[in-house]
Amino acid sequence: IAVASVFGLLSSAYLGLTGDEAAYTNAQVQPMKLAAMEGLYKGTTRAGLVAIGLPNSMKIPGDNQKDFFFKIEVPGVLSFLANRDLNSFVPGIDDLVWGNPEYGIMGVKEKMARGKAALAQLAAYKQARQQEPAEAERLLAEFRKNEPYLGYGYLERPADAVPPVAMTFWSFRVMVILGTLFPLLFLAFLVQLLRGRLEQSRGLLQLGVIGVFLGWIATELGWVVAEVGRQPWAIQDLLPTWVARSNLTAGTVQTTFFLFLAVFTVLLIAEVRIMWHQIKQGPEEA
Repeated sequence: IAVASVFGLLSSAYLGLTGDEAAYTNAQVQPMKLAAMEGLYKGTTRAGLVAIGLPNSMKIPGDNQKDFFFKIEVPGVLSFLANRDLNSFVPGIDDLVWGNPEYGIMGVKEKMARGKAALAQLAAYKQARQQEPAEAERLLAEFRKNEPYLGYGYLERPADAVPPVAMTFWSFRVMVILGTLFPLLFLAFLVQLLRGRLEQSRGLLQLGVIGVFLGWIATELGWVVAEVGRQPWAIQDLLPTWVARSNLTAGTVQTTFFLFLAVFTVLLIAEVRIMWHQIKQGPEEA
């Protein structure tokens, strides 16, 4: 338990560092995900990190509804995480959807136009490269100009570029809350162990068992943030999820899913039985 507690504390500290780097990377590469994680619709300088809040799940980009019913935020923290500058500008969902010329942010509507041009140029290039090499080279050069916006050509409306905000926001919040709880739990175990009182700390031991399942929940919520927050993209800005789908039948996917479900259920049962057996045995006498 001592080794596990120390390892847990060190891992928690490392996760804090990687989480900081992930926020910075998202701000540079997936700004829409970061905005959804914070429920940020109107971009601002010295943007705050929402500590507690209740977002308005009915709000849509560009409308006049409130983004939060209430919120408590720490000023400047989001700007620092996103750009390493407390006073920097962090774009919100409205800025990214409709554009913000003041900060050089192109709107989704213009990106859609360039994306559709890229798709047309790519199709024309494929036709011309066999019979008209010179024309094909010209079309390829034109395509390269619009290539970064290729995926937007598949979107039907600007709002399609926005991920499910409420799910992303709450998944991130619960994950962070659990991630804050775990080092406190590890520290409590370590302190009680060093004081020789761990075996008498029944409530703490019960919380430790519950913590196993909370760890799984935190892990899955991390995946929800990663995968839901990046919607609609399979490859950022280049390939929407509905274009990236495979030709596998539903039956094939279901079969694979239930095979994995069966294997991991067996492993879960085996792990619980081993743990239960050890708990019934109790600690070894010194």
